[in-house]
Amino acid sequence: MKKIYLLPLALLFTSILTYAQNVDDNKVSFAYIQLPLKKLDSSIKTYKTLVNHLYKEANKDSLKMLEIRQKDELLKYQSEYRIWQDKKAVLDKDYFTKMAAYEKAINAGTAATQPLVPVYPASPIYNPTINVQLHTEIADVDFQKSVSLQGFEQAEGGLIVLIDLYPMRSNKIIERKSGSGAGTKYDYTYQYILPVGITVTTPDGTVLLKQILMDELQNEHLKSFSSQYDYLVWKIDNEQGLFKNIEQKARANAFSNVNQLLNDQFGFVKMTRETEIYTVKKYKQYEYSDVTAAYTATAQALALVSKDKNRATAIPKLDQAIAKWKGILEESNLYDEKARVNDKITAMIHCNLAELYAWKGDYNNAELELNLALNSGVFKFKNHSERMKDFYTAQRTRWEIHY
Repeated sequence: MKKIYLLPLALLFTSILTYAQNVDDNKVSFAYIQLPLKKLDSSIKTYKTLVNHLYKEANKDSLKMLEIRQKDELLKYQSEYRIWQDKKAVLDKDYFTKMAAYEKAINAGTAATQPLVPVYPASPIYNPTINVQLHTEIADVDFQKSVSLQGFEQAEGGLIVLIDLYPMRSNKIIERKSGSGAGTKYDYTYQYILPVGITVTTPDGTVLLKQILMDELQNEHLKSFSSQYDYLVWKIDNEQGLFKNIEQKARANAFSNVNQLLNDQFGFVKMTRETEIYTVKKYKQYEYSDVTAAYTATAQALALVSKDKNRATAIPKLDQAIAKWKGILEESNLYDEKARVNDKITAMIHCNLAELYAWKGDYNNAELELNLALNSGVFKFKNHSERMKDFYTAQRTRWEIHY
């Protein structure tokens, strides 16, 4: 019985291999201009950045507190020193009285024992050094290098971007113990909050965006040790510059977040997209030069997408590439796996068309093509469609705000 069934199965498998076209995954990279989530009046072409250095007030408060503490320390020292002087005076008086009696006895020729020199209590020490953490002052020009609105020039008369630089607060070092025995480990993390605010207004004062970022606990891992005392040794060597190092990293992170939010909302940022445009590998039974031509037209069209915000330069080329793929689709045969344009090649073309329609701004057709690929039953292109959905949805949201 086994011999009767094995031969047809082998023939069927051979048949599938003979008629199964293989697909090339061509990685295509191209630039595009990401449209912002907010639409501005077309007359606004410039922006100006203002920085509100709120941390300076914290520095002033810290310096005032330092002055108060230094005065308190001086008063404390003076009070303790007076007490010490009084104690010393009592000991000195007793010693001098005894020495007077001793001296008189010796002068009179009488044997006498010399009194012992008094042991004074330790004198107080005045320590004027009190640690105070002052925030590093940031030059406006340094901030402007880190935060810039893409697609706009820095000049008067346009958007006003006000940045509030808050002081760092809630600073503390957290210890976490893990493991046991020889595997015991102590992890130390610097915990802090360092907010940054952003307010964007139009020239007439209309507030377009007002938000505080990073107003929650942040964690910067310091180091791991096998002993708490190793940490204490490390702390002696590193404590002095620790605050400054953490602050520098935190500020850089804050500036990056501000820049990202500002451009996400208002900027025209040149981005790079890498995606797959599919073709068919050389196939002995069929000729696919039309697929190669459609792919070439697609790559050429996508290379033009970044030329302008509305993709006007690219659209004629996108239409040409779409027409080439749709021409191939005219011979689609979903019911014959041996067909030149079978279900697999058809699903492949739907994926390619979805990408082209998306960059043309025709998101209804992009979604339609994506759904056709999704429902094709071809696993490879079903997965491709699932991966692309969120990206196309995000691009559609931005496109429909502007066009």
